Amino acid sequence: MQGKVDHKNAIIGIIALTAFFLLWEFSSRNNLIDSQFVPPFSTVALEAGVLLEDGSLFHHIGSSLGRLFSGLGLAVVTGIPLGFFLSGWTPGFSNFMKPLLNNFSMLNPFALIPVFITILGIGEISKIGIIYWVLVWPVTFSTTVGIQAIDPEVMLVARSMGAKRRDIFFHISIPAAIAPIFQGLKTSLTLGFIVLLSAEMVGAETGLGWLVFNSQKNYNIPRMYVGILLVAIIGFVISGLLDYMQKSIVDWNQEA
Repeated sequence: MQGKVDHKNAIIGIIALTAFFLLWEFSSRNNLIDSQFVPPFSTVALEAGVLLEDGSLFHHIGSSLGRLFSGLGLAVVTGIPLGFFLSGWTPGFSNFMKPLLNNFSMLNPFALIPVFITILGIGEISKIGIIYWVLVWPVTFSTTVGIQAIDPEVMLVARSMGAKRRDIFFHISIPAAIAPIFQGLKTSLTLGFIVLLSAEMVGAETGLGWLVFNSQKNYNIPRMYVGILLVAIIGFVISGLLDYMQKSIVDWNQEA
């Protein structure tokens, strides 16, 4: 039943998307909207073909995804262990650090871009650094929430049956935190992708953010829309993949 619903929703989505592009083409061709600022979709598609042919399209996509997933990798490696420490495994550390980290997480990442550039330079490190800053907080706090949501009685029963701290960590804490961690990843990737595009507009020479900004600056409007559409498509694909992975892992976790 669920499969039929998903299939039906997919068909409806494809029809709606096709109708949108047809309406875009018709409106621009018939001057219902100013084609100088919103060129026909066919013109945008031809420009995408030019970028695809010279190889620059995949180059820009690869640059953006490389920065995004580099920041994500660092956020996961540091955020998940930090989330465990903040969840109460080490009460002294948690009580001392949690207020400080909460305040750090509320800092506006867009306002911090000049700070990262000043400290780390205008190259790749500063861009990955600002992405890491955005991603690490949702990963950390979602891990903390997942651990703290475990029923204390489960822990007591496990200890009464002779489970060691290591056993509790791997067989109770980690499985309990999987779903919240994936929710944190989804939130952080959405925010990170937005901040990445802003960071690429400052001092970058590749990437989707640079493509959009450079095209707008040089008044290559079709190319600008190519970049915008790519951002939307990649964001949709990443969100869909995370939903699929979360569902698969959570279903496996429930069965286990």
